Amino acid sequence: MAQDKIIIKGAREHNLKNINLELPRNKMIVFTGLSGSGKSSLAFDTIFAEGQRRYIESLSAYARQFLGKLDKPDVDEIEGLSPAISIDQKAHSSNPRSTVATITEIYDYLRVLFSRAGKPYCPICGEEIRRMTPREMVDAVVSLAAPEGKIVKELMILSPVIRGRKGEYYQLLYDLLSAGFNEARIDNEFKSLRERINISRYKQHTIDVVVDRMNAGTDLVNDKENRLRLAEAVESALKHGQDVLTVLTAGHEVSFSAKFSCPRDNFSFPEIEPRLFSFNSPYGACPTCHGLGTESVWSEAICKDCLGKRLRPEALSVLIDNKNITEISALSISDAREFFGKLNLKWGDKEKEISETPLREILNRLKFMLDVGLDYLTLDRRAGTLSGGESQRIRLASQSQQSVCISVTMPSLSKHSKI
Repeated sequence: MAQDKIIIKGAREHNLKNINLELPRNKMIVFTGLSGSGKSSLAFDTIFAEGQRRYIESLSAYARQFLGKLDKPDVDEIEGLSPAISIDQKAHSSNPRSTVATITEIYDYLRVLFSRAGKPYCPICGEEIRRMTPREMVDAVVSLAAPEGKIVKELMILSPVIRGRKGEYYQLLYDLLSAGFNEARIDNEFKSLRERINISRYKQHTIDVVVDRMNAGTDLVNDKENRLRLAEAVESALKHGQDVLTVLTAGHEVSFSAKFSCPRDNFSFPEIEPRLFSFNSPYGACPTCHGLGTESVWSEAICKDCLGKRLRPEALSVLIDNKNITEISALSISDAREFFGKLNLKWGDKEKEISETPLREILNRLKFMLDVGLDYLTLDRRAGTLSGGESQRIRLASQSQQSVCISVTMPSLSKHSKI
């Protein structure tokens, strides 16, 4: 074995292409090159991994039982190795939900930006959503419950008081009973408020109070008293549901909002807030794939409902400059910087004022990543596909406005092993 050099033959770890290389021993050696070119694969995953494996194999059987067995790296032969210690790079996330945009916190600011400045559009007809008055809601409910002037089969007016939040809500239910309500739908089950209701404190719940029930045969078209009763129920539901109500009739469930509602299809948006655009939240994630974009954690098959976009239709129907949040996330860093730069020029003083902070933070992080040579990455690039150098640089982007602390880690050794 040559003692003055390390000889590597046929290295094929990760993206190494059958590399043959000779390195001098007892010298400081630096590997340089583009991100993803194989520097870490050669230094850590091939040379160090084989040196560590050989060292552990030289220990006694007693010591090896505490260290476990290491696999041989994908290489034909390495000569001239000594026992090795590595100061390794911080491993990047293997979480399938983690992307360039989430790591740099750009996606968090995007969610705030869309909730403040995004314009909602009906996912059915494509028309821009507008606010709906209580009178318009009454007309829409009548059209829905009694189409073409027919007698309504059954109608229920609900007021959503809790949406996807944890808690026991004993006091809330007591207050609703004291306010004159007798029934609530809790996690899709109707319960009497006069009976004791046990709700798990640590699970998320959805609670709708039943404002009014109208039996089959109720005439909402010609009977003015029934029409007035419906109008009062709508007003009460909006008051307790923070300007949102839900209608159950003829097997259909439709929500109406005093904030945003489509005049053509009666489609109403939920509250437009940052969590609506989060694929990590049940409130915003696609209900089919739960925000993964694929059929499961272990599958690469694209979700058939969201087509890999991870979000529910309402979130994808809120646009800024004709783009939804997923389309913006699909932009490269250089294209995203150009998009937001032009957006700032297009907006008036009002839009700039309400969007000043999130837009500034997004632009600062994009500029940092451009400065460190990551212009080619897309914002929705998954963290698990990044090289070590790319991962380190995008993590620095989230710290670009703060003092940056860079740390290195060393593999821990068992207390039973000796060096």
